[in-house]
Amino acid sequence: MTYTGPYTYDLTLESLKDDRLIATRIFEGAECRTFKKPVTNDKTPKIYVLQADGKTLYIGYTSQSISTRLRDGLKKAGTFKDYKGYKWKDSKSVKLSVFVFNHKLIGKRCDEDIPFIDLAEAVEAELVYLVRQKTGRWPEFQNEIHFNNEERERAKEITEDFYNKIMK
Repeated sequence: MTYTGPYTYDLTLESLKDDRLIATRIFEGAECRTFKKPVTNDKTPKIYVLQADGKTLYIGYTSQSISTRLRDGLKKAGTFKDYKGYKWKDSKSVKLSVFVFNHKLIGKRCDEDIPFIDLAEAVEAELVYLVRQKTGRWPEFQNEIHFNNEERERAKEITEDFYNKIMK
């Protein structure tokens, strides 16, 4: 599975009642009203990394549009059953880097999708671990990792590339 990225956005966040929302997005030096393809592609595996003040805050996997993923994560605690929201959502500004895998999933955890999801989740876990190994710190708000050993060597190769691109 090939990939592109990182697609990097500088985001500022603000409050609206009890929710947080993205107030501004800067992409390639210019403000934009919305995220741009391919990070908005649905049913497409993505690894996203949030950083602020020289620290890695969170590393995640999603196959949703990044717009949907972040919007849901910024809602107030209790919006959904057992939901607390992203722990980093009180940050004033964050850098978002997204890597997009070039594969469209069928959806509904279809058997044909599992190898692609497993590889993306392996990259997520390896990247979290690599950040810990290289910086001496876990991502500040990381609270789960999906470990698996699928295509371990390929996952490590991809992880090294991602790390080198985002930790310049």
